[in-house]
Amino acid sequence: MRRNRNELLMLLGLLSFAWSLPGTASAMVSFSKGNALVRNMGWPTGTEEVANLPSRLGSMDGPMGGVHYFLYRCNDTAEFNAALEKFGAIKAPRATRRSTSLAGRAAIIDDKPLLLVVHDYRENIEDVAGWTILQERSDWTFTVWVPEEFHRSFNRPMGRGFTDDPYFRQPVPPPRIDVYVGGDAPIVWEDVIVPSNVRVIDKRASAAPVDVKNGGVVRGRLFDMATHQVIAGADVVIMKRVEPRGHEEAARIKSDDAGAFSVQDIPEGYYEIHVEAEGHAGRNVGPYDNRNGHGFLDLEVLLAGAESLRGRVVDTGGNPVRDVEVRARGVWGIDGLDYECSQEPTATTDEDGRFELHSLPRGFSALRCRAPSLHQKSISSDLFTVGTRPWEEPEEATIVVEGTGTVRGRVLGEDGKPPQRTFIVNIEPKGGAKIGTWGGSRQCEEDGAFEFKDVPPGEYVVTAAPNPGHEGEASKPKAVRVTVGGTVNLEITSHYAQRER
Repeated sequence: MRRNRNELLMLLGLLSFAWSLPGTASAMVSFSKGNALVRNMGWPTGTEEVANLPSRLGSMDGPMGGVHYFLYRCNDTAEFNAALEKFGAIKAPRATRRSTSLAGRAAIIDDKPLLLVVHDYRENIEDVAGWTILQERSDWTFTVWVPEEFHRSFNRPMGRGFTDDPYFRQPVPPPRIDVYVGGDAPIVWEDVIVPSNVRVIDKRASAAPVDVKNGGVVRGRLFDMATHQVIAGADVVIMKRVEPRGHEEAARIKSDDAGAFSVQDIPEGYYEIHVEAEGHAGRNVGPYDNRNGHGFLDLEVLLAGAESLRGRVVDTGGNPVRDVEVRARGVWGIDGLDYECSQEPTATTDEDGRFELHSLPRGFSALRCRAPSLHQKSISSDLFTVGTRPWEEPEEATIVVEGTGTVRGRVLGEDGKPPQRTFIVNIEPKGGAKIGTWGGSRQCEEDGAFEFKDVPPGEYVVTAAPNPGHEGEASKPKAVRVTVGGTVNLEITSHYAQRER
């Protein structure tokens, strides 16, 4: 049996991913198998014509950003060309970024609105962990986003929830096809007819600008963010992912006097790339996907000077709180762009509630703290300047926390028995979810039980719905009031709990 996969790393990670952030619980990925018709979910015009091709094997949605991912089998190149023709008929805008005038015009950063990525086909390519719906050969994939949901997740000017995500503050990704060619694949690339409005990225070994016959290649140059001077003698470390969720050093090299480096003959695998230089904050500039054995990556890395940030954690009465773990969860350099540290800076408050975070990049940081039965009250305003000029006073961070409560219960059918379907329970503030408020969702246990811990005090609304499900299947909202140290017990009855999907 032959199996392929899309190289979109974020989507692959979503297969077993349940996300949580301050102010949220978890959200789940949904899968479906087969080619039942799907409606336009808020996609660009014409998208459903591709999504509903009869050769579709299955699909995956979510959990965030409104992403939809479809897999297809193909008999021959002619069939794929017919699919490409429908793909080329999609009406989507070109990617733009940054307003360039008061009239609201923006700079175009992509010359074409659609994207086709070409990969080498390999018969022995390993399965993606958690991909349970794909039981037969897949030859190409189609990925599309709901623009409104993408902007809601990544581009709200008052939100900083996904700052370490590669999509943060980026344009909506274009509708995209990934195709696997060569070997005994049914699609012959030389016979593929690409529509004029489709940009092609060739990921095949034959298209690499360097020799990748003996393994993958990572090369690049290092610069100081503040001066743009080259950084010599820095350590570039290639870290290979190992199960379960660990990493081990696979290669290490130092940058030369021109700040350049090159690592060759990298074995198959999935990697992260860390850069460490004296006087600078270490930076993770990966990931690097070399699971095809010939991946090529060309980098220009800016490193920021290493700084410290001091602060204090207090309760709502201004009293110090000890033994609270403080993390720099959102970090930016002076360029205002995300800066993923090689290791997340962490500190624990002392008896006076004080902490000090080290090895932060010069720039800005959003701080998050965690302790049992406590909630960070001032999340929306906890953004601090890291590092100052000689004549400026360093900023000291103050984080306010408050006590929490618990909401637990069960979802039952009208007969009082546990549901025969999977259910998701949602909790949000009374009046609806708003930026800076707490809320989220969680999948029930098999007996219908659910629990939300560390819920900030306040009034909430709780609902339950089948997953997967349809509009109108959610339970009637139940209002609850959460107090510090209190527990709310609920029983939610659903008419759909005993029904088959």
